[in-house]
Amino acid sequence: MSTEPAKIFHLPGGTLAVGAPADVVVLDPAAQWTVDAAAFRSKSRNTPFGGRVLSGRAVLTLVAGKTVHDVAASAAP
Repeated sequence: MSTEPAKIFHLPGGTLAVGAPADVVVLDPAAQWTVDAAAFRSKSRNTPFGGRVLSGRAVLTLVAGKTVHDVAASAAP
């Protein structure tokens, strides 16, 4: 889901090869969470899923090797 799109758009990523940009998303398919539009980082709060319990969640995102999203860190007191 990342290798071919990176090739098509002539991007350096799309692989976990040594020297490639560390753009990685870690998913937890078993995680359940409730959509809270007030917690969105976007200025928009529009969602048809507000209040719904969903399964599956991105728990960690790295862009160029830097953590930009970490559910565990944001849940820490």
